[in-house]
Amino acid sequence: MSPMISVILPSYKHAKYLPKRIESILGQTYSDFELIIIDDCSPDNSDEVIRLYTDDPRVTYIRNKVNTGTPFSAWRRGSKMARGKYIWICESDDFAELNFLEIGVKALEDSG
Repeated sequence: MSPMISVILPSYKHAKYLPKRIESILGQTYSDFELIIIDDCSPDNSDEVIRLYTDDPRVTYIRNKVNTGTPFSAWRRGSKMARGKYIWICESDDFAELNFLEIGVKALEDSG
């Protein structure tokens, strides 16, 4: 079955923010989602940090071999891979309240 939400997380040089961001996604009270992480060939230790979360079956991780220089390519690539009814594109240096998806999905489903 396809998940309700596809979460796309582009990242570049945000290793210090990634644990809080990824945990704020994986810890959501609404759990019917997939997380697609696309790292744009970060020169910091982002790859090591992201790999700590790849055992979760909801996580798909892609590391670009060459830096594209723009998050738009990750948005496009992630959107093509997405299997969910809805897409949430996240910023890698932010975090979300743990009930964000629960509230958002309810609002989306109730509206229409």
